[in-house]
Amino acid sequence: MIYRMLGCLLLLVGSMLPLAGQPMASPSDKPAQAVADSSKGRKPPLNRLSMFGYYRLFMYNRNMTTPYPGLSPYERIVGGIGDGYREPMLSLTVSGRPNGRASFGTELFIFSPYAGTYKDNVLTLNLGLSMYGNFRTDIGKFGVRAGGINWYSISPFTMGTFQILDRYSIFERTPWEPATHTDKYDNYYETGSVSRDSRWGYVAFQGFVFEGSDLPGNLSFKAIYGKTQPNGGLFNLNSNGQGGFQTSPAATLPVIVNPGINGNVPNYYPLAGDSRFVASIATGGQLKKSFGANYVAYNTLYSRTFLDTVQDIRNGFQVNTMSFDYSLAKVRFTGEMGVGRYFNPTETSKWGEALMLRATFPKEYTFLPLEVQLYQIGKNFFNNNSEIQTFSNPKFTSSSFGTNQSGQPTGGNGMPITGQLAHNRRGANIYITKKLGSFNLAANYGMSQELEALTSTLSYDHRINGLAISRIYNPFPANATGPTIAGPYSRKVTYFRGTYERVQTTDIDPGTAAPLNKKYFLSAEIIGKYKGKIAGNSFYAFYLGSWQSAKSEFSLTAYMDENTYIFSQYHELDVYYELFPKFILAGYLGREWIQGGADTEWDVETALPRDQLGEAYGIGFDWTIAQGAGIYLRHRRMRYADRNFSLDQYQGHETTFELKIFF
Repeated sequence: MIYRMLGCLLLLVGSMLPLAGQPMASPSDKPAQAVADSSKGRKPPLNRLSMFGYYRLFMYNRNMTTPYPGLSPYERIVGGIGDGYREPMLSLTVSGRPNGRASFGTELFIFSPYAGTYKDNVLTLNLGLSMYGNFRTDIGKFGVRAGGINWYSISPFTMGTFQILDRYSIFERTPWEPATHTDKYDNYYETGSVSRDSRWGYVAFQGFVFEGSDLPGNLSFKAIYGKTQPNGGLFNLNSNGQGGFQTSPAATLPVIVNPGINGNVPNYYPLAGDSRFVASIATGGQLKKSFGANYVAYNTLYSRTFLDTVQDIRNGFQVNTMSFDYSLAKVRFTGEMGVGRYFNPTETSKWGEALMLRATFPKEYTFLPLEVQLYQIGKNFFNNNSEIQTFSNPKFTSSSFGTNQSGQPTGGNGMPITGQLAHNRRGANIYITKKLGSFNLAANYGMSQELEALTSTLSYDHRINGLAISRIYNPFPANATGPTIAGPYSRKVTYFRGTYERVQTTDIDPGTAAPLNKKYFLSAEIIGKYKGKIAGNSFYAFYLGSWQSAKSEFSLTAYMDENTYIFSQYHELDVYYELFPKFILAGYLGREWIQGGADTEWDVETALPRDQLGEAYGIGFDWTIAQGAGIYLRHRRMRYADRNFSLDQYQGHETTFELKIFF
């Protein structure tokens, strides 16, 4: 079946090769880039109207020979279309420059779910219609963005996302990857990243942005007024997915009206029975002073959601920080420090601190390039637009704030990635890199502890087969009121391209169920990357090893002992070989082992805690059929079992086929 499907698609590719021969346009080449060119003094040519984008066909076969309960009849699928995330089959960016100071842009998404009727096809604006403008004056340069969704950042603690480099397998392609040959693997070897849509490194923002630079005194500023994703019309749900803050005991829970329209935005029905949309807004900005290559900046963000028609009852949060980047005697110091607090109709919290300092030392000082990061984030610091995970405090999951819409881990996150910060946490991270001939090596180490014992919940990622499971158990089903929970014990939660699991600790107060002990976290990572030649052709090998533990007592190493709540380890190996020009063989091996301690949930039959083993191996190829066009095949066999919880097991295989053409 796979070969017949492949043969049919090759015929399709052959008919499209003239289109594929056109130069590739990067998905990150947005109209904003042209505006940036103008602001740097380069006068871009007038371009009344231009279009670029990509076509992506994603097909899959799946056979889960041992599925989780409730999957029938979808445990076996032949010729499935789409990856379940509503990624478009055609993305078309349209931009125009009517004059030298203004431009506009929009992105059309065309999606065909193959549901059998034309009415199910989707033609929509992905990010709305945005306008960009720039002008120069005697006192500085100014820019304006307005309209649709813009990807934006102020600072890591106000509006920013945690950047994950090196610490993930690239065997599975992302939907926004370009169609390149060995460039992807060269970039990953050198920088730990791959060519990608640069927007995902920022925060989605809709509204008005005003910027100024080259002002007197080397000043610059940013100002925003609009909506970020958490307050953009999607009301946060509580941890059980049963609704948000109620304005009165008689008020109804939020319900979905007009399913499939306006992104399934919840409406609220007050006692009078009139429907209304929840009003919400985010304001903030930055004032920055530069000293050559150094700077110091003041940053602020204020987010609020009104819960009544007269805009008197509200909840939200406020953040104020100072960030800096300064080099002294070849040592680079970067960091941010500030305070944040939340408020709701019944409570305004005390200010919570957020402190982070990173020092980067050159190798002449420390023999090896070394980075050290120190941080402390208070329990009351809350901001679901920042790179800090702020859902460890039960107040944020039991009140109107709820869990974040992406379904990311809540409770005491086991910190699967060294460097990911969380509130109610104090810690330190160390990063060491070294290049030895054809090897790029890195070692990362992180330790942290809770400031207070607030939660009895832990969470950790299922790295090896988490992406495949999230495709099977879609985290964004129609009319959903919360994240998708999978598995026979309702402990696994899927999110965008991943799966995590919740753990309930049992060393709690029998009367109040409050946790008795603070939790201590440790993570260690080893990353090895090799680039060389075999028979004159390019060869790459990437190894990722990771160990994490959460304990009730402090420890300098991650291992399993009587104080351990959860111990996890992950091992992944990617190999890529250019068999002949424009054709690369791909291979993958992955293994995870996760153990639960005595103070976590036990199985009723075995009277033992978790003992989970997940494995996968994969093969495939990349075939660059023309400039900006490629075919990508991946086959994964996977199996997983908890040896102490007999129902928690699955096994199967999946084959994916992607045709990607940029124009």
